[in-house]
Amino acid sequence: MTQPVAEPAPHRARTAGSRRVLPAVLGVPVFLWQAVFFAAPLVFLIVITFWQVKSFRLEPAFVLDNWERVLLSSPFQRALVHTLTLSAVTTVLALVIAFPAAYTIAFRLPTRLRDLAVAALIVPIFSSYMLRIYAWQIVLSPEGLINNLLGRIGIEALPMLGGAFSLQIGLLTLTLPIAVLILVFALSGVDRTLIEAAENLGCRRSRVIAHVLLPAIRPALLLAATTTFLLAFGDYISPLFMTGSKPPTLSILVVDTVKSGSQWPRASVVGVAMLLVLSAVFGLGRWLGSRGTGRGHG
Repeated sequence: MTQPVAEPAPHRARTAGSRRVLPAVLGVPVFLWQAVFFAAPLVFLIVITFWQVKSFRLEPAFVLDNWERVLLSSPFQRALVHTLTLSAVTTVLALVIAFPAAYTIAFRLPTRLRDLAVAALIVPIFSSYMLRIYAWQIVLSPEGLINNLLGRIGIEALPMLGGAFSLQIGLLTLTLPIAVLILVFALSGVDRTLIEAAENLGCRRSRVIAHVLLPAIRPALLLAATTTFLLAFGDYISPLFMTGSKPPTLSILVVDTVKSGSQWPRASVVGVAMLLVLSAVFGLGRWLGSRGTGRGHG
């Protein structure tokens, strides 16, 4: 019987080395992209917070005056509280609406209608967000579609544009399709035998949802909540066009700060503060997700 020829040691070493080098080589373009378009601007954003403006010109320096003036100012503190509250409310509303919608799509619709529903959710994500907000302006304006229909049945026009209601509509336009998609894909991956077993044991639908479905998709719920909060927190278009930037959010405050005497350093302080808040929220979401995963394995 012919014995297999052993592969020479140098050849095996070269093969193992090429396997280690290849992923590193393939990762170089991604690393360069991140370094040029993310890391470098982020470092410059942090550095510029310590600069100063003299005669409407930026001058390199190292002063803490910008941080003190911004963080201790009433406009920043009000904008921070308003933005956090707005993002939290949007997150709660998105989850309350998204779960029933995702449940219906995943469990109640036939396959063909389910595919159409998923496609209908994906299309708005790749369409112009600005165009969707403009469409809502037309619908919610005093002479818009809704008030026009109300006028025909004898109801006076309602002030729907320019307040908290229109702002929430705009933010949900941005966040709700993404939240629903995340939950649809999570619910589609739930083992149906668990649901059938719970129902065979006499559990009501509400108990099945509370004790089977929700624990099973807990990571997806956290992902949907975190994504919704991050998008709402950093949004600029809805606060500007749905409320006229009153009261201002942090994203509006960044632009207003730049306009007031070309205060790029102070605007950068607001931007860095936003990044810190977003990083904290993202880290909290990851931590809660890891806790849930650890308990599930335990």
